[in-house]
Amino acid sequence: QSTRACTRASAIASSCPMVVQWEILGDKSKGPLPVRESNQCADPPLPQKLQHGAIVEELRLLGEQLHYKLVQGNGPKEGWIWIVTGCRCLVRRWCPDFVVQAKKIGAENEAADLEAEFWRIRKERATKTVVNIRTGEGIISFKGVDGGSGDAGDKSRDAGDQSPSRPKMSKVVPIAGGFWWQQGDNVDLDINTMTAERCRKEWEKQFVPWTFVPHQVLVDSNRKQLPGMRYGILFPHNAELLESEKYGAQWLTKAFHLAGTLPRDNAIKRFYNLKPVSGGGACLKCCFEVEYEKPATGLHTKLFMKYPFDFEHIKQKNDRMNSSVNLQPGDLAENDAYRLLEATLPFPMPKYYFGDISNTTTNFCLITEFIPFGSKKKPIEDFNPLEVEPAYDKFLDDEQLSDPVEYYRLMTKANATMAGWYKAGKLGDKEKMLMFFFDQTKGIPPSMPESEIKSKIKMGEEFIRTAAHFFPAGLITDQNMKEWRRVLNVVNTYKSEIYGAAGADDAYLSVAHGNLNVDNTWWWRDEQKKLHLGVLDWGGLGKVCLPHKLWWSYYSAELPLLEEHLDALITLFVDTYREEGGPKLDEQVVRRDFMFAALDQCVGLLGAVPAVYRVIPKKAWSAGEVKDRNDRRLRDSFLTRMYVMGLVLVTRMIFRFDLGKLCDDFVASLPAGRRKKLPDI
Repeated sequence: QSTRACTRASAIASSCPMVVQWEILGDKSKGPLPVRESNQCADPPLPQKLQHGAIVEELRLLGEQLHYKLVQGNGPKEGWIWIVTGCRCLVRRWCPDFVVQAKKIGAENEAADLEAEFWRIRKERATKTVVNIRTGEGIISFKGVDGGSGDAGDKSRDAGDQSPSRPKMSKVVPIAGGFWWQQGDNVDLDINTMTAERCRKEWEKQFVPWTFVPHQVLVDSNRKQLPGMRYGILFPHNAELLESEKYGAQWLTKAFHLAGTLPRDNAIKRFYNLKPVSGGGACLKCCFEVEYEKPATGLHTKLFMKYPFDFEHIKQKNDRMNSSVNLQPGDLAENDAYRLLEATLPFPMPKYYFGDISNTTTNFCLITEFIPFGSKKKPIEDFNPLEVEPAYDKFLDDEQLSDPVEYYRLMTKANATMAGWYKAGKLGDKEKMLMFFFDQTKGIPPSMPESEIKSKIKMGEEFIRTAAHFFPAGLITDQNMKEWRRVLNVVNTYKSEIYGAAGADDAYLSVAHGNLNVDNTWWWRDEQKKLHLGVLDWGGLGKVCLPHKLWWSYYSAELPLLEEHLDALITLFVDTYREEGGPKLDEQVVRRDFMFAALDQCVGLLGAVPAVYRVIPKKAWSAGEVKDRNDRRLRDSFLTRMYVMGLVLVTRMIFRFDLGKLCDDFVASLPAGRRKKLPDI
């Protein structure tokens, strides 16, 4: 029967012209589609909209923007429209000759059944590129348009099957077995349909807001097992519980069914090989393996779980307090990011399986696929196409990245593309997104009181002088340290004005990853050696000041990279942001707020000096035991290395980029009545 369908669909396809046409479905909630003269989202829409039921001819397709010519129906004669919004397709393929040709061969009664095969054959004949996807079951080959690297850019491509139940996924998609490839636009992968449908259902659920959890509630309740606020079931909030009889394979099946990540006719029959995973500083982690009753492409057998620090453990207590109380609801935002955005991001995130959090205990769990990072002992040139590179660490770029600029360019484009897509409404409804991912630009953090900033600057200067050998010879002088104190004093004193200026123009504010850095990503190359990335660790996702978050993407870079390439990277960010749906930004404003974010971080790092001394005692620094960043205690402690090397980097930037003048120019731009007297430090 399948062969017969293919033969008859092929006969129809041979008789139909190759012109590409689309039927306008529209958006029921928002009415007819707005049309622009160009593909630049900053351009205003035309007065007339494109009506439901119109038929248009494709002139060019760039991403999810269609340049069309009207064939029949009501609307502008020509223009640009979005063909996808969130998880909803606004158009579907249209072939006026399909039914006519089906009747000619006596297949009119089979037209509906033959249509999918018809479009598959049409696409196969129209394209030449052979693309391979490596899965857990082997290599899948198909013909399709060359999808490129997933970078932002104007690559023309055919959008494939655009029926409402099968949204197009123009992204690099995760495939079982731990390998990734750009999806061919003509391929209907069940994993994408399933993911888009899952996200759509999650968006349609009733919104339940987070309620602030006081410190004492965490103290009293952290050991309790309470239902989560998203799925309403009990969940394991540590590895021991996951292994217990109460949870295990049976619970995983129930949870994955509720989350829509495992078909109802499938189940997990075995759970085994649970191991702790080290690295990072936001929570605890483990990995484990599962066996399915019905193994399938797209279902990962090695999974990864994040869960909170143990509040009762003396060495984890402070970290748990910080993440669960001080930074709340960051863990909820990460769960919601995976739950809601997996289908619409412009780059891959680990495949989501389940996540939930209690709004009483702040206990949470998040289960995703396990990313199979490569061995750091293996030379990078020996990695095969699609093989994931080693997990990279902060402040070690020059010894771990083959070409740091290549990596930072791709991170920059990923940041800008996501921000632009939010502005264009491609991540989802913008107003609804801010219900889940808070607008972090509204509150302005206060300056430190005079006594506190004096104490911390004194402590920070003492540490810097002790670690002077971490800096270029001659940099740590009395004169330079006086300027260092003055700059940090200005930044603390004018903190409200600096943040106010950064958040004044909504063009510079968007939803973006909080820390898209080398250690929050995974990387691989395709068969043409093109670099790709996926993005991890979505805690605290929200609407932010983009120049600030650009700094947090670069803050562990080597200073020479910033010296030689910062201006070009800012230009790349601004251009990509505009191309992907955002408004035009002033590069000098981006640079100004980027530098102020660095200085503000330096002020914050002053308070981390005691934490450094807890790992490496003060007397060890004074005795000169710590020669450089290769000291084992710095290599082994991510947070300690971040505190030390972050303070070193920004201190060097103050003099390399003349950030004292930046501060003076900013203060001079303020009205005379808003200028303040600096504390005497």
